[in-house]
Amino acid sequence: MYYRRRLLFALLQAMGGRAEKMRLHKLLLLFMAQRGEAAYHFVPYRFGAFSFQANADLVAWTTRGLMLNHEKEWELTDTEDHLAALKPADRTLLQALVAGHKSMSRDELVRETYLKFPYSALRSEMAPRLLSAKERQAVADALPPAGPQGLYTIGYEGLDLDAFLNKLIRARIAVLCDVRRNAYSMKYGFSKKQLQHACEGVGIRYEHVPELGIASDERQELNTQADRDALFGRYAAKTLSATSAAQERIAALIAEHERVAIMCFEHEQQCCHRSALAQAVVKLPDFKGELVHL
Repeated sequence: MYYRRRLLFALLQAMGGRAEKMRLHKLLLLFMAQRGEAAYHFVPYRFGAFSFQANADLVAWTTRGLMLNHEKEWELTDTEDHLAALKPADRTLLQALVAGHKSMSRDELVRETYLKFPYSALRSEMAPRLLSAKERQAVADALPPAGPQGLYTIGYEGLDLDAFLNKLIRARIAVLCDVRRNAYSMKYGFSKKQLQHACEGVGIRYEHVPELGIASDERQELNTQADRDALFGRYAAKTLSATSAAQERIAALIAEHERVAIMCFEHEQQCCHRSALAQAVVKLPDFKGELVHL
């Protein structure tokens, strides 16, 4: 079992084996923050901090018959002692955290997370009720200043879904254009439907532009940068020359929404076809703004 899952299930076990979904996420946030090494990341969602990865791990456990997914609660039916399997420091910290928040109401717990982590309340429907005007201003100030208008590029290599979304949110990306030929990934959250759902959940529009991708059979045997450069040269000559309408569509989205990102897998943009695509878009007559690699 992944140790991150062990931490999650041990938390649920320490909460009595059954917990309100919102409360579980907020305590998991506090646990990850106090632990210092984040096994899960969190995005600002409807009711504050939410981890798509943690939710996926819980859902996966239900398919194995070891968890029950009630409308508002998770119930652990697995009888394994996950607390006993934790590292001693993690177990001590987790038990102290649960004990210290046991008598706290849901609203009190949510408010605590908003005050400690204002960024988590950016999209909260509860913030107007739980926070004062001054505290809500702190939430607004938690988002970094807007970057330049233009085209951004990003790869999800090395990132989980929540960390990936946070990079987009902090850059104030309005539209994410997926430029993979096949929007499918073995990594949770990065197949088309999953990614579209997650993006829309945090206020980012998702568009798949498969015609701007590279067929998988052309991506074989890329052992050196020279191999990649040759591939990208063929991509520029064949694909980019035949997809001017799609490139102009991206430029139009930038003019309308100010900050648009194109995404693929590779972390280093020079190892990805999105670099050649980005250069083509910024050379369009109607392009306005800057090119930024996240």
